[in-house]
Amino acid sequence: MDLTQYLEIARRRWWVVVLATFAAALAALLFGRVQTPIYKSTMELIIQPGRADFGLQQSAKNLTAAYRSIIFTKRNAATIDADLALDLGAERIYGNTNMGEDAARNAVIIEVKDYDGERANRVAKRWAELFAEFRNKENSKQRREDRVDAVLGDEPTFSQDYPRTRTYVAGAAVLGALLGLLIVVVLELAQANVLRGRTEVQRTLDIPVIGNIPA
Repeated sequence: MDLTQYLEIARRRWWVVVLATFAAALAALLFGRVQTPIYKSTMELIIQPGRADFGLQQSAKNLTAAYRSIIFTKRNAATIDADLALDLGAERIYGNTNMGEDAARNAVIIEVKDYDGERANRVAKRWAELFAEFRNKENSKQRREDRVDAVLGDEPTFSQDYPRTRTYVAGAAVLGALLGLLIVVVLELAQANVLRGRTEVQRTLDIPVIGNIPA
């Protein structure tokens, strides 16, 4: 099949691809609209050694994961539930929270997901405050130059984490276009033995057409 034939197929069947693309994108858009939004709040803590000493800085980096394990517990989740009067339960708060670390910046990243973005912000900040309270308590046992502080970053902010409607629509449109192309190929294969017009007859049979029977 040469380029001319492909162009002829595209001219005849373009609406199939467009319709499949539009239908898939619309379905994805409607799916995203009916989902209940989930928001993610993010807050950051910086682990800051009391002096610019390489050994102390390395020690702070190595202990960041240990600090995180001490703070990120269901017991503290229950404390947050009580402190903020949320009545959500420790299991839910703990399950909706994730703590990671940025070793290059000596930072702890706190992420909280919730159906209520403002509530997620409050929970994320309370986790950070518990972390800072723990470090302050530990620092009281150390000399000033040996302390490691937990410094709260900017106020937590939330954004919609689910559903990601734009991503769904874009992905569905691509899949819809591919499905449309597949349908076109199937239709063409089903009608492969049908000759449409003088040009196809001459190309297929390699003989000149000297006339046609009118309808």
